Parts: sequence; structure tokens; C-alpha cells
Amino acid sequence: MSAGETPYTEIAPPADLAPYVDRLWLRTTMRSGGTHRVLPDGCVDILIHADRAAAELVGSKICALEIPEEPAELVAVRFRPGTATAITGCALAELTDRSVDLADLGIAGELADRVVDAGARPDPGLLRLSAKLPLSASAHARLSALIAWLRQRLTDAEPPDPLVVRAVSLLSAGDARVDDVTDAVGVSRQYLARAFRREVGITPKQLARIARMQRAAAVLRRGADLARLAAELGYFDQSHLSHELRELAGITPAAVAAERPIALSHLFGTAL
Repeated sequence: MSAGETPYTEIAPPADLAPYVDRLWLRTTMRSGGTHRVLPDGCVDILIHADRAAAELVGSKICALEIPEEPAELVAVRFRPGTATAITGCALAELTDRSVDLADLGIAGELADRVVDAGARPDPGLLRLSAKLPLSASAHARLSALIAWLRQRLTDAEPPDPLVVRAVSLLSAGDARVDDVTDAVGVSRQYLARAFRREVGITPKQLARIARMQRAAAVLRRGADLARLAAELGYFDQSHLSHELRELAGITPAAVAAERPIALSHLFGTAL
């Protein structure tokens, strides 16, 4: 890590935002060259580029992205799967695998300016994050500005659809089949698919595959026997696991272990 560079940092949201927000996060890169991999996770993110005062919404992804490394200062929020329509006001399937300027969605085009200005002139009265976080006053101020914006946007928002939230939880936590989930929540497969296109942006089956891939990636990060891991996660065999990783993560199991892309184990759990 270069001098003056902040590693990727995740921060749990305040309790009042937790029904919608998975994590706030920051990433500062001072160098150019190379790439970093972003695994699909069923989440929607809003990214504020503090270095150029721009804000974008990144929709749910079906496959991994390779992002070129370039100088950047990011302050961002990641929404839980099935909750971001409270911000977007449109069906999330319209945003899948897309990155859209917030202003083009009619969402507070001034957000980037608010976050950048807060970082440039930190106000101690706004720093309500934990003093234990090893962040600069500027980073605290930027996060505080983003939190204030989220609270403003979500104050009168409809709560997340409880049916979708329950289905997301079941599909994320284990190896539940889509038919089992539809039985558990009491709707047809077609109804659940329509609800997911609207509220998640991907299908229930896609989320189930992504969740299992995320669990595999989390375990591969610390080393694992492929045959055992495949059996534990319900893949047909080691070949099936390798195929799914190549299709969803874009790399082989060995490359996942070596590259160590971020895996959201707190959302999707891990294998033993």
C-alpha cells in the first residue's frame, strides 16, 4: 500500500439505516495500473467520487467486474439486496449491470458536492461516528454527510417488502432451492421472480448462485480443499464448483485463493 493510501474500509451503518444499508465503505487509491475484482453480490451501491465530485449508482451485477486501478477517493454505501428501490424509485432490473449518474435518475444531484464540501471543511459537530474508527476527520465528515443524506431520503420511504426480505434471507443463508423458498413465503415462482426483478434486480436463482459463489470465495480466501468445499456447498462435484466460479467470478478457484477478492461473508455466510 502506497504512503497516504487508505485501504478498503467497511463500516456498519447506524441502527436506523440498518434495514436498508449493509455497509458504508471507503477506498482511496493513489496509484494507477492493474485492476481489482468486484464479485457479484445482489447489492446496489451509491459511489461518491470525492476526487472529482461525482456520484453514481451501480446496479446489481450478474458477473464479476474488473475495475482498472486509477487514483480515486471513494465514499460509498452498499444497500442490502431487496432494499434499494426506496432510493431509486424504479424497478432495479432496469439498473442491473449498469452504472448510472445519480442526476440521471432524478436523485439528489448535489450529493457529491455535499460530501466533498463536508470533507474539505470538517465540522466537529457533524462527526457522530465512533471515535474508535481509524479515519481522518475528513473521512468522518464525508461519511457523516452521506449518512445525513440517507436519513433524509429514507425518512418517509416505504419499508422493504417483507416477502422479498424473507426470500433473500433464505436464499442467502444456505442451499435452499427456489421452489422451497416460494413454498416458505407462500407465493408462486412467477410472483417471486417478478418481485425480485423489481426489488433486487436479479432473479431468485441468480441470487442463490451468487450467494453460494460468495461462500466459496470466502472460504477459498483462507485455503480449502476443493472437493470437500464443493460437497459442503452443494455443488455436484469439484468441476461444478470450478465452472460456477469461472462463470460468476471470472476466475478459477486457484485464482480466487491467490487474488483474494472481497467476499461478503456477513451477508452470505461461510462453509466450515
